[in-house]
Amino acid sequence: MSLRELREKILAIQDIKTEELFIEEWDSTVRVKGLTGRQRGIYLQSVIDPKSGKMDFAAMYPLLVLMSTYDPEDGKPLFEQGDIDAIAEKSGSALEKIAQVAQRLSGLNPEAAKEAEKN
Repeated sequence: MSLRELREKILAIQDIKTEELFIEEWDSTVRVKGLTGRQRGIYLQSVIDPKSGKMDFAAMYPLLVLMSTYDPEDGKPLFEQGDIDAIAEKSGSALEKIAQVAQRLSGLNPEAAKEAEKN
């Protein structure tokens, strides 16, 4: 396979994983989608306080839920940017369930967060 063919093959692959998840607290099923590379960078940059370099735990799950949840029927984002405060007030258990799936699908793990915090 030539370099050009390999490049085209890689760029054509749909590699963003999704998973449907029933959230008991909401009596609803949501589609959780892994973040793209760009979204992952934006997410990590957004949850690290620029002054202290520490993770903003209050923003972490609400933002990840906002960025990763979609309507399973039409594939449209479930929440809008203006919903972030309302999401933050939802069940911590529900947010945790979604965040765990989103982290797994996005390749986010505690080590990634610590590394981003250090940098």
